Amino acid sequence: MAEAPDDPNQEHFAERFAQAAPVLFAWASCRIGRELRQRIDPDDLVQEVGVRACQRAGDFDPARGTFRQWLLGFANRVWLETLRELGRDPLGPRRRLGGDSRLPGMVAEITSISRRVVNDESAKACRVRIDGLDADDRQLLVAIGIEGMTHAEAGAVVGIGEDACRKRWQRLREQLRGDPLLRLCAE
Repeated sequence: MAEAPDDPNQEHFAERFAQAAPVLFAWASCRIGRELRQRIDPDDLVQEVGVRACQRAGDFDPARGTFRQWLLGFANRVWLETLRELGRDPLGPRRRLGGDSRLPGMVAEITSISRRVVNDESAKACRVRIDGLDADDRQLLVAIGIEGMTHAEAGAVVGIGEDACRKRWQRLREQLRGDPLLRLCAE
């Protein structure tokens, strides 16, 4: 267990991260399709997001949004940085995220949490289920289910109208409710 940090926001970080990690893993699995997994693992992305967010735990302000929304802000930045780096070296070796940290105890705890999520049988089934979705449904899952976009915003991302997006999301949501992990994204 990590030493208790001086920042009261970090004291509960591991607990909040553990609650958000399954959805963050689903988000990373949607973003990192099967083809890209040869270069980067969703688990690495989740860990990097956790470490960066932990280092900035004092910046979390519940008045500005939920912890999950705040965490997804880090996730999107890490994802974009990773894509830029992969673009610079498209044939390079598998990408490992992370580096030195001022929070070694918390890094170990974040790694433990993310590994628990990834090794859970429902997470493995989740990855298979996500891989089985078509690209537009994966985009809807991320946009509406995880990031909380409106139907109009998500429709613009997918390239369909708001009403079509609403109907497609309803069908997808019904499918996802049968999946223990993805159900979290569809609520």
